[in-house]
Amino acid sequence: MSEKITPHKLAQSLFSLNALIWAILAILTLLRLNQTSPQQKTIMLIIGIMMLGNAGTMLLSGWLLSKKRKPFYFFALAVLLVNILLTFTDQFGLPDLLTLLLDLILLTILLIKRKSFY
Repeated sequence: MSEKITPHKLAQSLFSLNALIWAILAILTLLRLNQTSPQQKTIMLIIGIMMLGNAGTMLLSGWLLSKKRKPFYFFALAVLLVNILLTFTDQFGLPDLLTLLLDLILLTILLIKRKSFY
């Protein structure tokens, strides 16, 4: 028997996928620490930690949406909006495009189906 895909399940899956992408990017960044100059190691370490934090925030957002409370819905929206904004503050590459598309799809789902999230 196939299960119906609800906005909640879709949003949670996309938040999880986004978290996975950010975790992989963070790990790749941290693995390259030995290949960077000593001056850039600290910056790369901070960026890697921030990426891991973003992955955790994505997972948290998806999990909190299952609680169906308005503050958690707005938290998830805020996470997406911050991520969308920050996408354009650095070099823009394929990983940025992929996460931006995920963020925009998630934002659209959350806005169109907003009543079902709280």
